[in-house]
Amino acid sequence: MEKMNRRNFLLTGTALAGGILLAPSAIAGEVVETPQKWDKEVDVIVVGSGLAGSSGAIVAKDAGADVILLEKQPYYGGNSIISGGIWNAVDPKRQKAQNIEDSIEKHTQQTLEGGDFRGQPAKVKYLAEHSLEALLWMEEIGVPIENQVFTGLGSLWPRTHTPLPKSGGTYFKYLKPEVEKRNIPILMEHKVTGIIREKPLDGDVLGVRVQTDRKTLFFKARKGVLLASGGFGADVPLRSLHDARLTANIPTTNHPGATGEVLVYAQNIGAATLGMDYIQLLIACNHFSKAFGDYLTSAVDHAVMLDNNGKRVVAEDSRRDVLANAAFNAPNSYLWWIGEGRTVPTAISTQQQKAIDNGICFIADTLEDLAKAMNAKTGVPADAVLASIKRYNDMVAKGKDDDFGKRPENMKPLEQKPFKASPVTPGVHHTMGGLNTDTTTTQVIDRDGKPIGRLYAAGEVTGGVHGTNRLGGNALPDATVFGRLAGKTLAALSNKA
Repeated sequence: MEKMNRRNFLLTGTALAGGILLAPSAIAGEVVETPQKWDKEVDVIVVGSGLAGSSGAIVAKDAGADVILLEKQPYYGGNSIISGGIWNAVDPKRQKAQNIEDSIEKHTQQTLEGGDFRGQPAKVKYLAEHSLEALLWMEEIGVPIENQVFTGLGSLWPRTHTPLPKSGGTYFKYLKPEVEKRNIPILMEHKVTGIIREKPLDGDVLGVRVQTDRKTLFFKARKGVLLASGGFGADVPLRSLHDARLTANIPTTNHPGATGEVLVYAQNIGAATLGMDYIQLLIACNHFSKAFGDYLTSAVDHAVMLDNNGKRVVAEDSRRDVLANAAFNAPNSYLWWIGEGRTVPTAISTQQQKAIDNGICFIADTLEDLAKAMNAKTGVPADAVLASIKRYNDMVAKGKDDDFGKRPENMKPLEQKPFKASPVTPGVHHTMGGLNTDTTTTQVIDRDGKPIGRLYAAGEVTGGVHGTNRLGGNALPDATVFGRLAGKTLAALSNKA
């Protein structure tokens, strides 16, 4: 796994669902013919209920379109609802209160640099320009946002926001009721199995074929279709097709339905893709449980990362691929992520408390007691842990990381209780590649560089924003910014006869 730089999946412990390896459900090259009769007609069909789909559905409905939302899973929210909830935005009001200097230009440049300049500059700039607007929209519908801005894992700059409580689920506590109060039908366990176009590789998209547990249905879209179906991080055959290293042995932070078949259906009707082998790993799975979220710290200030020899091995504010490499190169391929009382999150969630109770994460009032607990679990030398933290704190005091070059703005000490330690390992996290779309409309582009009529896409099913490596905290605004843009664009279209 040397020099691995890809993404993660949530499976409650393994890359299996019900003991059966997840397989791609798409049929490459299949053409779905126009039915003689449509089972339902609406203006806009939204495929997927994550942030991109929910946001797009709300905006389209508010603009006057008749909307329906299709979700293949029996649960709402996709990967968005199980995310850590962090959100990057240039926020002059909150950042100024913490003496943080930032700008749209800096966010744009860091996103491009962080993705090795493989992201499309116009899309990256659009994201940076509209991320705060989308966050304020979330606040308008009731989502409480923490005033403290910090540097999220792999975000590179203190512009990371979090809802209260810190969880992707918090957004949906307010977002899903907004969908429901607009009387937008939410059809659960309605799996799209094909996209219907006038001709196999030409003309407008007319609708989708849907499979329920009982029958096959055909839904017509008078204005168009928004694909917001997410990525393919949980589909072992599909992800390993593009990166052979990402076998079933690598856990994932994704939900089991992140299998990418809708992306393949779009390819079947001529859609172009880009960056499909850009698959990100995140050190956010517990070394013992392999589960996403079984850790106590999500920020990089007031924090260090040590290997199982008790040695600090990386600048904690590095890119996510750098952090993943550091973990894979460490003994037994994991790191100890150690934080203190001021490290975000400051409160302990139910999941985190369970990890503590199960003895796979640790919390203590003193660094000495924390080091003893770590030693008892894995044999990591307690004296080495304490020496590494002391050296780090000494460098914080003088304002320079002589060992790994952590940025001064993220160099904050570990000195306030409670002290927290989590053994973390990389998992497949985010598929940065996907459908190519137009920056200002989100319309899907075909393999000849031409827009496909009445087909739009937003969120992780698309490519072109993050390049080779997504900055932590950029995914949720990406989904929401472009989901809202897609909803607005679709609502403005004239109905197709």
